[in-house]
Amino acid sequence: MVDTKKTLTFSTLRVGIFVLFGLAVLAFLVLNSTGDFNPFEKKLKLKARFAAADGLREGSEVQLAGVRIGKVERVGFLPPDSPEEYKVEAVMAIDNELNGSPISERIRTDSTAQLIATSLLANDKTINITPGSPKGTPVSDGDVLTSGVAISINQLTQTGNDLLEQINKLAVPANEILNKANQGEGTLGRIVNDETLYTNLDATVAETKLTMAKLQTTLEKVNRGDGTAGKLLNDPALYNNLNRTVAQLEAISTDIRAGRGSAGKFVTDDALYNETRAAITDLRTSAAKINGIADDFKIISTDLAEGRGSAGKFLKDEKLYEDARDTLAKFNSTATRIESILADAQAGKGTIGKLVTDETLFNNINQTASNVNQLSSEGTKLIYDFRQNPKKYLSIKLSIF
Repeated sequence: MVDTKKTLTFSTLRVGIFVLFGLAVLAFLVLNSTGDFNPFEKKLKLKARFAAADGLREGSEVQLAGVRIGKVERVGFLPPDSPEEYKVEAVMAIDNELNGSPISERIRTDSTAQLIATSLLANDKTINITPGSPKGTPVSDGDVLTSGVAISINQLTQTGNDLLEQINKLAVPANEILNKANQGEGTLGRIVNDETLYTNLDATVAETKLTMAKLQTTLEKVNRGDGTAGKLLNDPALYNNLNRTVAQLEAISTDIRAGRGSAGKFVTDDALYNETRAAITDLRTSAAKINGIADDFKIISTDLAEGRGSAGKFLKDEKLYEDARDTLAKFNSTATRIESILADAQAGKGTIGKLVTDETLFNNINQTASNVNQLSSEGTKLIYDFRQNPKKYLSIKLSIF
């Protein structure tokens, strides 16, 4: 009987361990040469958010201005309460160094992560990061970059489909319009099919040619100096007259600037300005006084309207109106009575009437006046005689029985 049991010796185990270690080293070197695996290198984790993944998956490349700097580590959905325009978040594992310099010198807070297609027809996407400017600050682990999406072939296809759909919608009415035009319907159909339009257009063109010929003839006459327009363009007398007029205007302007003549004094004389300024000052003073008077009138009118003062009471006090009305009524009554007395006097009624109309009283008064005059004359004579011969009147005669 053959013994099939094998014994594992130490030398055999040592060879196996050495082979396994060599295979592990070879695998590590292979993976490290591709840049996808290096367990001793720490990666910078950055995030970018998009509305849709649209072909982005784990392991997709991450580029900086087209240069590969890492890969997409994870693609997942954002929480439901995230902003509406962002639904997907991509976590990127990026090398810490690029060409011996820290990657944060290139990727800054104003960098943009853009989702771009790897080819024109394929739907696979990569993330391309734009280098930042000195205005931004270096990024740190876990920062979220501003994102953007490039136009993909799907979007172009969808846009093309929408455009074709719109063209198809427009083609139907356009076809109907062309059919109606071919049948001579509507304005366009008449323009296309009616020969009258062509005839009128031909006549218009002929008239236009005739008008252009006449215009050419007129221009030739003008160039030859014929007519008013020709003389206006070709006769140097007009230019000479205009030149003389300009010279005269310049002379007048010079005289005005020099202060000669009335206009020159008006422009250059400061006295007129001073007088005008003084007059304006007086006008302002007068205006101020007028404003003051207007204010006084306003106060007076306010007092009158409110019944203050004598004039205000005269305008507003109803008692004064009633008194004036009673006085006027009494005056009218008195006038009526006086008029009645005068009527009675003219009729000879009463003492005044007899005094006015009875001639006997007048005659008696006239006789009395005559007697008084005679008595006065005789008294005067008596006094005169007394003064001449007082003894005549002062003699005393005594008699005794």
